[in-house]
Amino acid sequence: MAMNVLIFGATRHTGLETARLLRERGDMVTAIVRSGADTSGLESIGATLLPGDAFDKQSLTAALKGRTFDATVCSLGNTASAPDKVDHLGVANVIEACKANGIKRFLLVSSIGAGNSRPALSPQAERFLGPVCALKTLGENHLMASGLDYTTIRPGGLGRGPATGRGILTEDPTISGGIQRAEVARLIVACLDDAKTVGKIFSAVER
Repeated sequence: MAMNVLIFGATRHTGLETARLLRERGDMVTAIVRSGADTSGLESIGATLLPGDAFDKQSLTAALKGRTFDATVCSLGNTASAPDKVDHLGVANVIEACKANGIKRFLLVSSIGAGNSRPALSPQAERFLGPVCALKTLGENHLMASGLDYTTIRPGGLGRGPATGRGILTEDPTISGGIQRAEVARLIVACLDDAKTVGKIFSAVER
C-alpha cells in the first residue's frame, strides 16, 4: 500500500534522494519548501510542494491544515560554517507542527557526533562539527520527548555518490565512518517500512 510521506529538507541532498526513492516505488511525497528554494528536482519527480519555513510556526500550521500523512522525514540541517539553529529550533518547530496535525511517525536525520555518539568524532571532526552536533543533540532530545513514533538516523561522513547497498544501521554509538547520501536515503525508506525501528537511534555507515 502506497504511503503519503511529508519531507522537510527535500530540495537537495539526502532529502531529495529520499523523495526520489519514495516516488520511484509509487509513494506520494509532499515537500515543505521555503520561498526561493530550487524545487526543480522535486518537480521532476512529481512531488507535491507546499510553502513553509521551519522557523515560521504559522507557515507550518497553514501548510499542514486539513492534510493527512502517514509519516514525516526531517532532513533539515546546516553546515558547520553556517549553523543557524535549524537543527534545534527548526526541527523542534517541525516536530510540534506534526504533533498538532496528528502525524505520529517521524524520522529524523541527525549526525554521528550527536547525543551519546559524540565520542565517535575524531578530535579534528570535534573542532569542526562540535557546534552543529550540539544543536542536533537538542533536536534529537526534543523528538524523544515528543511522544511521537520516532526513529533517528545519524549518518557518518556524507558522500554524493550513488547508493552502494553497503550501508548499515547500528545502535552502537561508538562507530564512525562514511556513507553516501543516496545510501542514507535507502536506509530511511527501509526504516519507514519497519515498525521495529520505532523508538530507535541508529548510526549509519557503510561496511
